[in-house]
Amino acid sequence: MNVLRFVLAYYLSVAILLSVPVYSQSLKSIIYDFEGFDLNSSFLPEGDYNYGDLVHSVAANPLSPSGILGDRVLQMKINWNAGYGAFGRGISRYIELNASKDILNFYFYNPPSNGQPAVCNLKIADDDNQSNAYESNSDDNWEKQITIHTSPNWQLISVPLNDFSDGNSGGNGVFDIAYSQNKGMLLLLEFRFNKNSTSPPLATYYLDMICISDGQLPTGTTILDLPARNATDYCLLGAHRNELPGEYFKIPEHFEGMFPATPVRKIKYAHTYMPWGTNGTANGHALPGIGLQTLINNGYTPILTWEPRFNGFGMLDLQQPSLDDIINGNFNSYLDNFGDKMKTYTDTIIVRLMHEFDGDWYPWSISQNNYDGAKFALAFKTIVQRVRSRGGTKIKWMWCPNNYSSPSAWNNWIVSAYPGDNYVDIVGTDVYNAHYPLSIPWWRSFRWQTAEVYYYVTTHFPNKPLFICEMASRERYSNEPATSESKGEWLDKTDKELQSFFSKSRALIFFDENKNFQWHVNSSPEALQSLQDNFWNDDYYFEIPLHTGIGNTPTDKDIWVYPNPSQGEFKIKNKSTEKADVTITDVLGKLICKKNLSPGSAVDVRVQVSAGLYFIHISLENRNEIIKMVVE
Repeated sequence: MNVLRFVLAYYLSVAILLSVPVYSQSLKSIIYDFEGFDLNSSFLPEGDYNYGDLVHSVAANPLSPSGILGDRVLQMKINWNAGYGAFGRGISRYIELNASKDILNFYFYNPPSNGQPAVCNLKIADDDNQSNAYESNSDDNWEKQITIHTSPNWQLISVPLNDFSDGNSGGNGVFDIAYSQNKGMLLLLEFRFNKNSTSPPLATYYLDMICISDGQLPTGTTILDLPARNATDYCLLGAHRNELPGEYFKIPEHFEGMFPATPVRKIKYAHTYMPWGTNGTANGHALPGIGLQTLINNGYTPILTWEPRFNGFGMLDLQQPSLDDIINGNFNSYLDNFGDKMKTYTDTIIVRLMHEFDGDWYPWSISQNNYDGAKFALAFKTIVQRVRSRGGTKIKWMWCPNNYSSPSAWNNWIVSAYPGDNYVDIVGTDVYNAHYPLSIPWWRSFRWQTAEVYYYVTTHFPNKPLFICEMASRERYSNEPATSESKGEWLDKTDKELQSFFSKSRALIFFDENKNFQWHVNSSPEALQSLQDNFWNDDYYFEIPLHTGIGNTPTDKDIWVYPNPSQGEFKIKNKSTEKADVTITDVLGKLICKKNLSPGSAVDVRVQVSAGLYFIHISLENRNEIIKMVVE
């Protein structure tokens, strides 16, 4: 099985931890990571600002690229004419922070050539009066002064939020930035550097991976390495393509046809959309057809995004279904018909219902329904209950927020719109790189866009598998600088981030369609090659059948049973990287014994049975096989 392809750091680094408590370790939010930004650019399109003696620009990593820092960082030059200089970001959005656990992290390089420590005053402003703007008389200004010594290496600076002190008389004096209870926005984060008495005429500092973590920031072997995934983690591939209902089989056929054919490289999921109405009327009538059964027959699991909307009307037209309409039973007849149809399929279908509800572009959006998350949850439950009552029990229901909430409002928080574990089987999200704004689409790393929603769903709903149900990146425009990160490079980093910070993701569905931008996976030869190298050629993204063997001597197979035939005494060897659960039964299914094998272990088995045929059932995290065992 392939191993993680981390980029190794060339320099050892020293972590500065300022009174860091020991808690769980989860990346929670990224303020800036500078990946994909154009080299030499001083325009960062995310609310950045500077003042005083400091000027900033994106630069190549002055040391060697690494897994966490990548190849682009922020360079800050200060001439000390006024004796101070600052870089900051105006954020003005909601995020659920916990001052007793959360930590502000950033990587800092203070080259020995500067000759002096960097004296930095960190500043965080909150929005106590909910005006969406910092007002010193009404909002808290939290500060922490730190000293960062020179070093030949990158340093990880980690400052617990509870180490910050209230730096002004405004606000309520409580660090209370949160969605819940409308406590207030995170308005800005600032780094202000002050001159020392012996500072040289010019100082150059480097900054990267500004983020917030729940507990310590997870890292790998060194602070520059990405955190390692568990041996049992996996993330199965799927694809979306716009095909006619009777031709859904073309979705996996097209996707798989772009890569070298191999029996063990089949995607797991095929995704499509279906609105409630397609004939231009305000009536629910659309039902899935034979195309879903064809996918099932061909060994795929269909994902159907089921949208309460009618074609032929504007997305937010009053003719579109409202959450109240659903709750009040106005579409019960249609829901009954849908349930009747779904029970005719022979295997599981995943229904993604009312996706991206924290956006403002659908009739079911929270923001289009008086910002009432509880109403969304009730409508979701109403639909699920009605369909189940008609026998639609082979469905797995997916609840799928967007990767960011629009607008950012305290009552547009995804957690408040969760229908409950009894109504949700899978949680999901959608991630697109550089799709907004349409005029100048900003480029962001996968981890920047995914960190917050991933944290919320895995923390609040840890028992539900997480699907990245739509994922794509646009191609670069011809007028963008040659130093811009390409789509292929973005995909390369996305693979590594999925297998590190986001290794609880269990599915990745590529959006293989042009819609506003070149989302196609083969939009360029480089992009397709990157997808092949980083995803298609990696067992991590596939259900790979167990490599098992029988005979008298072990080989390099994953699971080996020997000798076979036997006299009732044999050995089972697990050479895989996963735990193996072993169950032995007779031909009638009667249990003979059970064994558990840790990765790289072997077990001796002795069974008191009569001669005959027996079955050894091998089960790993996502792979199963049965071996026939002959006892003489």
